[in-house]
Amino acid sequence: MTGPARTTSRRAFLTAGASLSALALATTAAGCQSSPDADHLSVAEQFNLPVPTGHLDVILSAPLGSDGLSPFTTRSLQNTAALWHVYEGLSIMDPTTGTTQPGLSQKLFNPTDAVIDVSLRDGAIFHDGMPVTPADVIYSFEAALDEKNKFPNRELLDFFDHAVQVADNIVQLRLKYSTPEINERLSLVKIIPEGTDPASLLDHPNGTGPWRIKERDAASQTLAFEAFDQYSGVFPALYETMTWHVEHSESAIADAVMDGSMQVALPVPPAKYRELAKSSRAKNSTLHLGSQKSKAAVYAMFNHDEGRAFSTLEARRGFMKAFDYQGCAKQVFATYVDPVKSPMYPGTPGFNASRSVYTYAPEEARDLFARAEISTIRLLASNEPWTRAVAEFLKGNLKEVGLEAELEILPWWDAVKRMEEDSDGWDAALVCLDPAFTGFHPDTLLRSLYASPFWADSRLHLGESELLAEIRDVLDRSARLDLMGEDLQRAWQKLMDRIATELPLYPLMWLRALSAIDTSKVADLPDTNALGFIAATATPPSQMEKKR
Repeated sequence: MTGPARTTSRRAFLTAGASLSALALATTAAGCQSSPDADHLSVAEQFNLPVPTGHLDVILSAPLGSDGLSPFTTRSLQNTAALWHVYEGLSIMDPTTGTTQPGLSQKLFNPTDAVIDVSLRDGAIFHDGMPVTPADVIYSFEAALDEKNKFPNRELLDFFDHAVQVADNIVQLRLKYSTPEINERLSLVKIIPEGTDPASLLDHPNGTGPWRIKERDAASQTLAFEAFDQYSGVFPALYETMTWHVEHSESAIADAVMDGSMQVALPVPPAKYRELAKSSRAKNSTLHLGSQKSKAAVYAMFNHDEGRAFSTLEARRGFMKAFDYQGCAKQVFATYVDPVKSPMYPGTPGFNASRSVYTYAPEEARDLFARAEISTIRLLASNEPWTRAVAEFLKGNLKEVGLEAELEILPWWDAVKRMEEDSDGWDAALVCLDPAFTGFHPDTLLRSLYASPFWADSRLHLGESELLAEIRDVLDRSARLDLMGEDLQRAWQKLMDRIATELPLYPLMWLRALSAIDTSKVADLPDTNALGFIAATATPPSQMEKKR
């Protein structure tokens, strides 16, 4: 997978261009105007785009992850959100809408094609100054498929066979089969320079996206971005710099947007959101409050290893019936959440309510736990504030029905590693998952959560269950187009019903994205979350008309 010749030329280029890069950066920092010569126009000047100006301070309530900033290994929520700003795939999925735009490819792809010629975007370069080549694309797909890199979305690339260079700026993708989700799937593979060790990117990101990492401070939980002034894609940054600040105090988050020290807060703690809605600033429209139904959820994960507390269906059903959704929605989220009626998010293709919809039934839960002969469990939770709050509330629910839960709260990546590496160290876990990272199609959800080796095998320890076999059969038949139309819809519905019944893992509640924006300092930012900020801080593609 290494490419000696390409790597050597890259190093030579960087050595030769070091002084030029420094000069360019110094000129930009000094605010000097570009020459009117077209060859010297900035990207913003070549397109009818506003030049990035000013600074954006964003306060976040979810912590930065401990798993670094590599697009091939990073899995924590906030770090993954950051990477969407730094890297691009051949296509780019707008994480707030699920729609796709061309990324490093000049156009989107036909879902019926099994051979795709990709013309790379003119002028696309990495943050280190190197141009993007077909060799980089080939290497990136090889790295994503290499098991040693543990790419979390490798299962979603099962359609991909290999890639070859066919011209100076064209790479040909050869697929095992066509897929209707081709544009969404290709967006998952972030393109990196040929020969780059994915592990080296953990601390030194090098993508082609609109933002590059200026500084990351784990101690203070801050992440500083700067606009990449040579970015030529569909999401150019509107600000020169942007800093994400993590704050755990609910009062401090609300105070920061009220006093103007932060321009954006997301997500706003639900109780504080309600307080902010009553403030004078909200009433006079200098503080905009957004409430979006997100596709993120707090999921209950179960350790299915034989002999563990939730290896039996009785115990898993007891867990779901012990959870007081209405009480949690009111007490923890001020009602800014939505109930779960299916493994699928409402409004996504193939959604129908499942036959099993769980409601609070403490006596039934008590009876099910008694039949399962369990009285104590080890409960894990990731440390996002909302996940922690649900876990603490649920611990009380379980105690009320006679089940003692030993609760341990860990950073997201540490919780996942516990699930992977210490099967005896946990029985159930609560983690926040957001399908916006991968796409909203049923095929994508089923592959990523219920059929991938990362969740099914490494974490949930499901083994070779009949349910997994059925999921994989439907996915394979759908990929071959043996299942289409109403037949496919019925197959999905059957799977959703079985998942709701057998509970390999299951969402507890759909979260809402609550944001606050200081409109006296920031204009035209749509309601968003951290993942969707790539779109929120960019110029709409419709405005990108190249100067003639």
